[in-house]
Amino acid sequence: MSMRPIREQQENNKVGRGELRISSDYLILLLELGMELGLKQSELLSGSELGSDILIRPSISIGHESFLKVVSNFIERESDLSLAVAYGKRMTLSKHGALGIAARHSRTTDDAAGAVTAYMRTRAEIFSIRRVRDEDSRRLYVDLEVAPSDAVYFMVLAYLTSTELIIRQMLANKEDISTRIDLPVTCTKWKNKGLDQNSVLLDKHAPGAVINFSAEECMLLWPITFLNDLLPLFDKDLVNMAEEACENEMQSIAKASTIKQFIEQAFKQAKGELPTIEGLAVQLNMSSATLKRRMKVEGVSFRDVKDDVLFKRAASLLKDSQSSVEMIAEQLGYSDSSNFAKAFKGWSGISPSEYRNS
Repeated sequence: MSMRPIREQQENNKVGRGELRISSDYLILLLELGMELGLKQSELLSGSELGSDILIRPSISIGHESFLKVVSNFIERESDLSLAVAYGKRMTLSKHGALGIAARHSRTTDDAAGAVTAYMRTRAEIFSIRRVRDEDSRRLYVDLEVAPSDAVYFMVLAYLTSTELIIRQMLANKEDISTRIDLPVTCTKWKNKGLDQNSVLLDKHAPGAVINFSAEECMLLWPITFLNDLLPLFDKDLVNMAEEACENEMQSIAKASTIKQFIEQAFKQAKGELPTIEGLAVQLNMSSATLKRRMKVEGVSFRDVKDDVLFKRAASLLKDSQSSVEMIAEQLGYSDSSNFAKAFKGWSGISPSEYRNS
């Protein structure tokens, strides 16, 4: 069975350039903010290959290149990074689709963060979210799926702002909460004033929240004590329905992707046993020979894709988690830690332990 009918159906629901998708709901919010600032819609859409009718086409997908072009146009005209916070405040739960419903009606805020991690790809494919937990905090790290740029980091700050404020609003106790957003960019202008420091307050409605610039990674940090509180709007049936909708959308996205993206996603989601060409062919309802031919047409090497994804996952786990090398090897699907160590040294030139210590 060919991927073509599914792919064509998905493509009919996507406009603009770029294989990765971002919800048009987010683009509409940015255009509305721009118009309130006196920016012309035609200038914001210039060079994006998007028409002015995009404002009346909610809940479709925008190709990431077109989307980021609009963001770049916005930044060129309004270089104040605090506007990313203003943009993020507009990303309310209702603007996050089924993902927003799953989060809002979760049992705890930690469960809500889990929904964000699992289903972020249904709303924006330009970055993914991973969680790291220690004794005192929960950290949501943003991993970019595209080359870093001012436009991408603008989107990251907006999304982390939205996540912080939504989780805060869901809590019954609204006292000061010490949260932190880290961003690896330099900020020289904030709220129309020059900025000569690397830290600012997030928002007056979020006491205790700060943004740190010139950081090493994109991250949102929350104290664990607030994440296990039961939420007043917990609704198991609604959560199940929303998660089912997200799962269906995730499957549609995977089937509509290129072969390379499909393989990458398979390795990113793998737990335990690693995917094989034969297993992936079965998922795509095609023979192994057909899958290999399609890989050849795309210029895709199964081993190169596997090594790239596994190295990034391994490096992230070694750096951001307390898991032992043996546990990481098992999590990545290796039969023993020695095989994992050999593979990691081939990728990086050093052992997993040396990488972690460095």
